[in-house]
Amino acid sequence: MDIEKIERALVFAAHPDDEILGVGGTIARMSKQGTKVTVAIFSLEDTIHSAEGMKDNVVEMRKKEARTAAGILGVQESIFLQKSPHGTFHDTAVYQDCIRLIRKYRPQIIFTHCPQDESRDHRCVSEIIDEASPKAGENILPEMGKPWDTPYLFYYEMSNLFTRPSDVVDISATIESKIKAMKTQSSHLGALPELIEYLRALAKVRGHVVGIEYGEAFFLSPLTPCKH
Repeated sequence: MDIEKIERALVFAAHPDDEILGVGGTIARMSKQGTKVTVAIFSLEDTIHSAEGMKDNVVEMRKKEARTAAGILGVQESIFLQKSPHGTFHDTAVYQDCIRLIRKYRPQIIFTHCPQDESRDHRCVSEIIDEASPKAGENILPEMGKPWDTPYLFYYEMSNLFTRPSDVVDISATIESKIKAMKTQSSHLGALPELIEYLRALAKVRGHVVGIEYGEAFFLSPLTPCKH
């Protein structure tokens, strides 16, 4: 993965903060070098809140937090699909929305969830993107834009860690941006009080493997051939 050559990147996340957890340091690094990063979030996870009184406002809270985090990481545009991944997996409109986004933003690299993640939502998003990414490059559905082949599709890790990642990105210069962005997610942090420490420790471990201070691990999708 040659990060320095990427001009456009597209990140798919099941919920707000997934993009921070899995690829936040890499987003910040790409943004600093001038890469245009777009993040598409499926669901605002309105059933998840960590304190009484949040329920009625959690959707707007999550959206506001996501935008604040995007500003810290340098995301150019945040898209809220507001669709439950598992509830709409067989909904053709969701699948086609992803094709439309890929064709619109013409990314050179896509990041999404790992297909072996323990979360059902994460697995469903991964499966949708695994299919939508190559289909976006086919000469079909012309009403959704001109076909676009994305050269690289990478999975990011969260709680289910890769045994042998294919790539580790150096985020030593952007780890603090990742942590700062994560700290904006107050509606979620109450349920996961150890998350900040976990992120820093995991980045330290991933960096150690390749001889850098902090890193983020990825796995190249075997379903999409790389184009050089």
